[in-house]
Amino acid sequence: MHDLNEAFNTLLRHYRHDFLNILQVISGLVQLQKTDKLLAYIPKASEEVYRFGRFIGCGDARLALIIFDILLQNIPGRYVLHVEKSLPLLAAETLQGLTPTLLAAKDCLLELKNFTVVVFLEGGAVPKLRLCPTGEKAVTWQPALQAARQNGLQAKINHEKGEFLLYLG
Repeated sequence: MHDLNEAFNTLLRHYRHDFLNILQVISGLVQLQKTDKLLAYIPKASEEVYRFGRFIGCGDARLALIIFDILLQNIPGRYVLHVEKSLPLLAAETLQGLTPTLLAAKDCLLELKNFTVVVFLEGGAVPKLRLCPTGEKAVTWQPALQAARQNGLQAKINHEKGEFLLYLG
């Protein structure tokens, strides 16, 4: 289990790496004089940098690192991050239960061939993690739900929206 400072520093390294990649793309577009593509790329890149910054500052960098390492890194699809309100520091038991639960959730997402998953982190009285995928078919979240329950976490599936909801408090 990562401590808070270690998790924050690791996330900042990822952030720096992604930011440098964005700057290289911008530099390449400038050198190639692709002004239209550059002007279309900059707002998207700016939004991506902003969202990842909010993700890092979600309130518990350990949670953000687990989500990034287990769920988001090296997925074949895309992801979009949304953070609403700051989350509290989570209990060690919650963080420990997240790893196998998110591994199961990732396996569920991998059933889709081409997808985007929107990751909502919601602070407040009852902090939550919601996974909302878009793809050509619905995700079967049952293995993730089962993993959450086996690891002492409360979760539910919103069949209407096709999302997986994990309670973090």
